[in-house]
Amino acid sequence: MASKIKVMHLIGSLTKGGAERFVVDLCNELAKDERYEVSLLSLRGNDLERGFRKEIQDKVRYISFGKGPGINFLVMFRLTAWLETENPDFVHSHLNGFEYLALYFLRSSRTRFFHTLHNIATKECPSYFARIFRKTCYKKNKVQAITISEDVKQTFQECYGLGNDILIPNGRPDLVQTPAYKEVFKEHRLGSDTFLLVHVARITAQKNQELLIEAVQQFNSTETKKCSLLLIGEAKNESLHQKLQRMASGDPHIRFLGGKYNVVDYLSLADAFCLSSFYEGMPISIIEAFSVGCIPICTPVSGIKNMIRHGHNGFLSKDKSVNSYCDAIKEALYHPHKEMIRYKGKQSFLSNYHISITARNYNRAYQQQTPELQAFHHLPTPSF
Repeated sequence: MASKIKVMHLIGSLTKGGAERFVVDLCNELAKDERYEVSLLSLRGNDLERGFRKEIQDKVRYISFGKGPGINFLVMFRLTAWLETENPDFVHSHLNGFEYLALYFLRSSRTRFFHTLHNIATKECPSYFARIFRKTCYKKNKVQAITISEDVKQTFQECYGLGNDILIPNGRPDLVQTPAYKEVFKEHRLGSDTFLLVHVARITAQKNQELLIEAVQQFNSTETKKCSLLLIGEAKNESLHQKLQRMASGDPHIRFLGGKYNVVDYLSLADAFCLSSFYEGMPISIIEAFSVGCIPICTPVSGIKNMIRHGHNGFLSKDKSVNSYCDAIKEALYHPHKEMIRYKGKQSFLSNYHISITARNYNRAYQQQTPELQAFHHLPTPSF
């Protein structure tokens, strides 16, 4: 029997976030292919009760290198030594995992390297010197870049002056309501006289929750039927979190729920999903909203524009102003054909953003870069 192809995905941690969520999903899906031995490598340790570690399936090997905050060269040496022992066929990095592979880039002539850009290029790698290093690796074809949307692809080409990336949109598996759904429904589904809006994102400057809160408050100041807004996500910026709480202080229609594992329950009962970001790569949260037929209302930025057709499978504000976003909320909530838009969102998910499609495209990218592996293992391409 032929030996398995070793595929290893490296990420900084498995805290709650879109890239982290995606890496776990992708590893779980790739592990369904019997040709692969899939490992998920995390630079930092991950508590079972926080983040996504407990969602890693049994077929995926999980390894942590116990890194703390900041740069740790000892971890880089440990990772390099471990990889030299394992001698994988593919190492695929995400977020800040790229630079921790620098020594292994130099020592390995067999392993093929990939890196997925989960955001627009300058935000994905804000360090000037790190971008120089990455550009050298991309240009010499030491690392194959994967971009996740047309806008990310464009920013990759503008930032690095290269056009050798491979575009593969993100994906998610089918989402199923949890046993907690009934309690969520009882607590938050307030009746037909109130619209329910759900926002799922970390509290950071990028996500622009200030715009969302102001737009909802403006809507509620003029409309008879009010909006109830639930903000789901951990506070990565505590000062911003406190500012947002002051903005919503005394407002009975706005609630901060913190991080939640059962996001699907909230999306399933919401009238709409709201994302008011300054910029994005390809938000996992929109894919989740599509999958359950929750109508997305978003700002018209970067990767979001590649996902949503206004009035077809969601709604886009004309710009990033409060008035424009409030108008988009009104158009979505009062639209006469909301059921058709929900249906189109589900079709978008099934046709473009299901994790099985994403895994198939990653598998194809691996084979294109290393066609000898397909012949060596004598196994057909999986359908996932």
